[in-house]
Amino acid sequence: MKYIFFDEVKKYPFVKVAFTTKDIDVSKESDREKVCDDLGFNFKNLTFNKQVHGDNVILIDDIEKTGIVNNGDGLITKLSKVPIMVFVADCVSIGFIDIRNNIIGCVHAGWKGTFEEISSNLIIKMKEKFNSKSEDIVCVIGPSIGPCCYEVGIDLIEKFNNKFTNLSDNFYIIKEKKYFLDLWKINEHILIKNGIKRENIVNLNLCTNCNEHLFYSYRRDNKTSKRMGLIIELV
Repeated sequence: MKYIFFDEVKKYPFVKVAFTTKDIDVSKESDREKVCDDLGFNFKNLTFNKQVHGDNVILIDDIEKTGIVNNGDGLITKLSKVPIMVFVADCVSIGFIDIRNNIIGCVHAGWKGTFEEISSNLIIKMKEKFNSKSEDIVCVIGPSIGPCCYEVGIDLIEKFNNKFTNLSDNFYIIKEKKYFLDLWKINEHILIKNGIKRENIVNLNLCTNCNEHLFYSYRRDNKTSKRMGLIIELV
């Protein structure tokens, strides 16, 4: 299996979304081109960040700005035939679709991007630039390391606990006196806090560390440089 699709967004004919598996290494240009050839994305205008584990979201509003974009971990565009992509190997990837105004976005959110609420920044920018409304935004969350496997220190748990004080449920699991962070739950909380409807959040709930046959994992695979990608394009 080379690709995973989000069935819930197939009803929107103006957009295409896919997530690659370990049969593809999107850190390689040749594999990125293969993805575009296989799925009908426009490789010429493929745009992605030089990811820095931050919270910066960049607007692509000119065809001349496509390609590699420095110093960011999120992208927004209203341009058709301009696919945008984020790279992950355990971090969370989230795609955004404004189904009323035909706007798309994507973010790369490891624990740092999640803590800095990069998704909030993207939603705010969509509202500022395009007058998007939260109730019109559909979000898809790709495979990432799950709370089953994402063991962290108590210091990181306390860091999140001090910031996200209004979570209704615990954002971590304790197993055998070890702490496991739930990036899915925190990111869903951030989306809902920004007005995204729960029914408009599609989470595959697939753990990259557990599913070795499908995904690369930075933790499991000795800090591998290989990457999967979430790619989204307005057709």
